Amino acid sequence: MAIEQTAITRATFDEVILPIYAPAEFIPVKGQGSRIWDQQGKEYVDFAGGIAVTALGHCHPALVNALKTQGETLWHISNVFTNEPALRLGRKLIEATFAERVVFMNSGTEANETAFKLARHYACVRHSPFKTKIIAFHNAFHGRSLFTVSVGGQPKYSDGFGPKPADIIHVPFNDLHAVKAVMDDHTCAVVVEPIQGEGGCDGCDARVFAGLARAVRSTSGIIGV
Repeated sequence: MAIEQTAITRATFDEVILPIYAPAEFIPVKGQGSRIWDQQGKEYVDFAGGIAVTALGHCHPALVNALKTQGETLWHISNVFTNEPALRLGRKLIEATFAERVVFMNSGTEANETAFKLARHYACVRHSPFKTKIIAFHNAFHGRSLFTVSVGGQPKYSDGFGPKPADIIHVPFNDLHAVKAVMDDHTCAVVVEPIQGEGGCDGCDARVFAGLARAVRSTSGIIGV
């Protein structure tokens, strides 16, 4: 039987996909707005509406049209070239934020990895090659590369790969005193989530957040959010 004609079920995932994730026990095949439908036609409400920065709902006509228009104009051209939509978006982001430049990434993992590398590079070039300490919080999540899982502070994700990137210190979430206790002139960055998702939807106290910013500035470091 041709592969295209073979029945696909949720069990197929367990047969052919590496079990890095544990998806739901049904397969969505259609979406509209906040609703999705599985292979049997059962309807669900998707309270996430996507995930993370793509919480856009499903198949909004404006987004479908934008994808269709771009798909009929120009596809992926890699970073060998730039392109007009990216430059327009970059300009809008600069005009709407504090930033002087932007960089686009494929995922949160890549964005955080780049941010951590930039923080260390900036500190090493502007201050000292020994200014490499990153202070982060237990039960955080910053991505799935070796660097980002190491900063995340969850052994279930970071153990089992041999030596981890050095000079990463973890402290309890929302504990400003714990941060100050390990902060010194070798600190290049403090990495904090305003709301910890993997940590149980814990919000960072506003006073702690402000205190972190002041403490980081006192060491000429960077706060990563």
